[in-house]
Order: sequence, then structure tokens, then C-alpha cells
Amino acid sequence: MKNHFTAQQKTATERKAGAQKKVNFYSLLRLAGFAAVVASIWLWISQGGNIWPLVTLIAVTAFLALMRIQQSAQRQLRFYQNILSVNIDEEIRLDYGFVREDTGDIYKDGLHAYSGDLDIFGKHSLYRLLNRTQTALGSERFAHWLANPAPLETILERQQALAESRGHYDWRQNWQATALLHKNATQHIGALDTWIKTQIDPTLLKGLKWKWWAVVTALLLAGWALNLLPLWPLGFSLAVHILVLRRYASHIRQLTDQTLNIGSTLVAYADLMALAGSQSFKGKWWSQQLHSAHEAEGAFRELGGWFSRLDFRANAYFALFVGIPSMWDLICLDALEKWKEKYRDRFPEWLDSLANIEALNSMAGHAFANPEQIIPEVHWGKELEITCKSVGHPLIPAGKRVCNDFAMSGQGQTVLITGSNMSGKSTFLRTIGINLVLAQAGGVVPAESMSCTLMQVFTSMRTQDSLEENTSSFYAELKRLKQLIGLAGQENRIPVFYLLDEILKGTNSADRHRGAAALIRQLHPLNASGLVSTHDLELGSWGDSQPYVRNFNFRSDLSNGQITFDYKLNEGTCSSFNASELMRMMGIKVDDDSEN
Repeated sequence: MKNHFTAQQKTATERKAGAQKKVNFYSLLRLAGFAAVVASIWLWISQGGNIWPLVTLIAVTAFLALMRIQQSAQRQLRFYQNILSVNIDEEIRLDYGFVREDTGDIYKDGLHAYSGDLDIFGKHSLYRLLNRTQTALGSERFAHWLANPAPLETILERQQALAESRGHYDWRQNWQATALLHKNATQHIGALDTWIKTQIDPTLLKGLKWKWWAVVTALLLAGWALNLLPLWPLGFSLAVHILVLRRYASHIRQLTDQTLNIGSTLVAYADLMALAGSQSFKGKWWSQQLHSAHEAEGAFRELGGWFSRLDFRANAYFALFVGIPSMWDLICLDALEKWKEKYRDRFPEWLDSLANIEALNSMAGHAFANPEQIIPEVHWGKELEITCKSVGHPLIPAGKRVCNDFAMSGQGQTVLITGSNMSGKSTFLRTIGINLVLAQAGGVVPAESMSCTLMQVFTSMRTQDSLEENTSSFYAELKRLKQLIGLAGQENRIPVFYLLDEILKGTNSADRHRGAAALIRQLHPLNASGLVSTHDLELGSWGDSQPYVRNFNFRSDLSNGQITFDYKLNEGTCSSFNASELMRMMGIKVDDDSEN
């Protein structure tokens, strides 16, 4: 894929150079047009005559047209620059580097069932690897997908949509490049959502008819200019303007403070919905998202235009010479209220579609960049089932990734995993967990094959002490395990799949063994199964005697003072440990006889 992104960069660079030449050319023409305007005005003033007003009009018209053409050329230049940036980002992602600063930290939740332990959000996280969203709506939706397993029907629809759009890279890069043209595309629009749901004061709504008083004022102005009327009627009419506008001043000020620059954000949404409407995907999911794209585009553009016009009032000269005489605030407010009345019920649906497209584009972009990764089979089952062949961790580069096979089924089953330090136990637990998250979000996974039923992933791996809450790490783990028991005991819900790393590591070996065995026995009759890693060989021996417990291990080899790991999962309890040798390698004198 690196060759693909490199070729895209080369093409974008060439097109950017061509666009730059056009911008330079139109800049010179614009300068010449300005000179023509100045010259024609000077000749009009100095020589008079009937020809120069016409020449001046033509020169001004040509100058304004050149301004529009140059702006279009500059937009095209920025578009190709964005295409180049998108492909640089994609190439760097292949080596697990990141250009974008968004880490998803704002979505972290210490009480979440799995996101903290599985690196869903953070500096080196699943969110950062996959995220290609360009709007706040898309970012929030994508984070929600990763943090919440979807219903089976939704997963299957997303998988079909991903398979259909996976190869449409040009469309996705155009989507990102278009969004990047608008600096306010990432703006949050919570205030806009509030405005949509809020009813204006009925007396203010009724009073919007006063906008037509500006017509009366215009007629009075014309009468005065033609010496048909004295000045005082015009002055009286403008005083009416000021009194009426003062009545709306507080409402308008509150609205503009909450929605500053929201107009350009909505124009960005309109451009994106135009791109969405240009596609002809046939699947059910895409049909649901795209069926009203053209209507949404027009509505977003109209609303964005009116909010942008309302922002003109921030210019003091505009407010004085245009805003007051034209009743500008009332004109804009009336148009906004009419828009709200017409599209209030459709607006959330359009935002939902935009957010969903952004989220799926992230999934599809990652799938395109990693063509070897597969869409897993997710199906319904009364009991938990997971089967993986050659599954690896998506946050480990393919060249360093060690893959394993794994299968588990049934209710109340526990897999005990023993092994020496650094042998791969924790990484394996995270591998299974994070791929289940991807599968239930509708994404691809780094595996030869994978199938699973719906399940609620729950982890207890990185429990930490808290000075603020006066909580030790051991007590924090106990609280986490209590949360697991409560979750697994709930009726009429999907099975819980738990991943417990170094269980009860904060206490002595006797209590750790007794407590771990008790927890596994307590979970057995509940709607839960999972993996438990431990250094406790006695717990492994106990597990051999339980029909609902299976033992697996990761081992290490010691040769010529060097410890090596193959990171492969093996059946049975681990028989080799390396803690003493690791301590010796660190300079700690450890005797073979622990009593001396």
C-alpha cells in the first residue's frame, strides 16, 4: 500500500503545481484589472465624456469576475494540498506514526467496561490508528462505535457497507480534502442543536413582521432624495428601526454568541453531503444514509448562509450603514425561524447520517490500507462463542506481530493462562479483546479467520491506586471485580466476556489463590466466560480439576544467559519461569537456595 500512497502524493504534487501556476496567472490578471479600474476612473474624471463610465463599469465587472476566478483557483490549490496531506498521513500510518493530534483522550472513561485496558483511546490507540473523521460529529460517532458493541443487525449492515466502499479510496480522500477546506468543520454544534429544539418567544416571533418597515424607510429615503419629502419623516422612521431592533438585541446577541462561525461549519457539512449524494452505493446501510443527501445539502447550505449573514452584524460599519436601515437582524432571524419550522424534524436525521458516514469512512480507510485484514463473521448464539485463526494485535506492526489460534465456547467457562514475565500473556488478552471490539463495531481484524457471537467485553488489567479517592490498587481491583459480577448477573443481556490480567496481584500468594478460585467458581453459573492470566501455578493445578476451566500458557527459553520468547500459546500450565534470571540480569544477586 505504501506504493499506492506514494503515487497519490506524486499526482497531488503535480496537480498542486499546476493549480499554483493558475493562481499566479490570475493574480497578475487581477492586478491588471485593478490597474484598468484605476485608469478608467482617472480618465473619466480628467477627460469626461460618455464612454468612460461604460469603460469603468466594464473594468469593475471584469475585476470582480477575476476575483471570483482567483478564489476558485485558490480553493483548488488548497484542495490538492489537502489531498497531499491526506496521503502523507496514510503513508505514515502504515508505520504506526501519526500526523493528526487527535488522540481521543476526551473520550476516556475510567469506569468503562474495556476502553482503558484495551487502548481504545489515547496516544497509541485503536481510535488514533483508525480515525479519519474530519468533523466533531464524526469523531464523536466513531468513538461511540468503538466504545459500544452494536446490535447484530447493525454490525452486519456496517460490514456490508464497509465491503462495498472499501475500494473507493479516491472518494474518501476527496471527502477528507473537502472537509479540510473548511477550518470550522471540526466545530462542535451543540448550541445549534439547542437552538433547533428551542422555541422563540411568541411575541418576538410575531414581531418579525416589522422587517417590512424597512420598505417604508426606503420609500421615505427616495422621496427625500428627490426633494419630494422633508428629512424628518426619514429620521422618524429610522428611530422606529432602532426601537424595534433594541427589542430583539438581547435575543440576537445570545444567538450569535452561541453560534459564532457556525455558518461556515454548516457550509462544510453541505459540501460533504454533496459528495455523499454523488455516490451510488446500493447496500441497505448506505441507502439509509444517502437517501436524503441532496435535500440535506441544500438545507445545510441555506442555514449556513443565513447564520453567516447574521454574523455580518459584528462589523460596526455594516451594522450602522446596512444593519439598522435594512432591519438586517429581523430579516435573518425571520429566515432562520422559517428554516427551523420547515426542517426541525429532519435536521437530526441528516446530522446522524453525516456522522455515520464519517465513522464508516474511518473503518473503510483502515480496511483499504490493510488489505490483508478480514471482515470477521459475527453471528447470533445463545452462548458465547469465539474462534480465531492466526489472530494478531492491530496496534503491533505486521512485521513484529505474533499471531495465535484461539477458540472458546459455552457459558461459565474460564481459560487460565500462565507464563513467565514478558512472555505475552497480557498482550494476548488484549489481542482477543481489541479484535472483539473491532468485530462488534463492524471493522476488519488482523486474522486469517475469526467468528464470534455477540458479547460484552469486560476487562480488569490496569487497576491503579488513587490518592484522590484514597484507594489502593488492590481495592481498585476488587471494585472492578465487583462491577464484573454485577454485570454478569444481569438477566436478559448478551454474555459477558471477561479478561482479567494478573488477577489479585496486590495480595499475598495464599489469599490470591483462594480469592481467584472463589471468583472463578462464582462466575461459573453466571452468563459469562473469559480469560484469566496468572503467575499462580497452584491456581493452574486447581483448574486442571475443574470441568469448566482450561489451562494454556506462554513460555520462555533460557540459553547461555539469554531469555527468548516465542509468544505462542500452548496448552497446559507453564512449567518455566524467568523472574529470578531477569533479576540476575538486572544485577540483583539471587541465590538458588531461597533460604540463604
